Amino acid sequence: MRIYITSSLGDEKEEIERLCSIVRSAGLEDFNFIRDYPEPFDDPRYLMEKSKEEIKKSDVLLIDVTNKPTGRAIEAGMAYSLGKKIIVIMKRGTEIKDTTRGIANKIIEYDVIEDIIPELEEFLDNGNGQ
Repeated sequence: MRIYITSSLGDEKEEIERLCSIVRSAGLEDFNFIRDYPEPFDDPRYLMEKSKEEIKKSDVLLIDVTNKPTGRAIEAGMAYSLGKKIIVIMKRGTEIKDTTRGIANKIIEYDVIEDIIPELEEFLDNGNGQ
């Protein structure tokens, strides 16, 4: 199963890889556009078109909404419109909009990012990623 992990251009590469590693530790194939796509990000239209192509290839989209996402939220909207499952993660106590709750198949709160592993595994073991 392939999970598209959203991130922003300003995210630290170490944090991106940490989240990707956690997803892999749950036994899943991870994809992160910023880490895995070889092209430069000079053209925003091209960037979004390629993002859409990669979301289509994925089974699930994972988005961390702790820090008010913008580009990541667009990717989540694409995934929703494509009928993909969406896992929303956030630091415990983060407030999110009802619209985010409306597209989420699973919401996982964490104190440290590794806290998502058991709930991620449970969600996928129950056939929710299919």
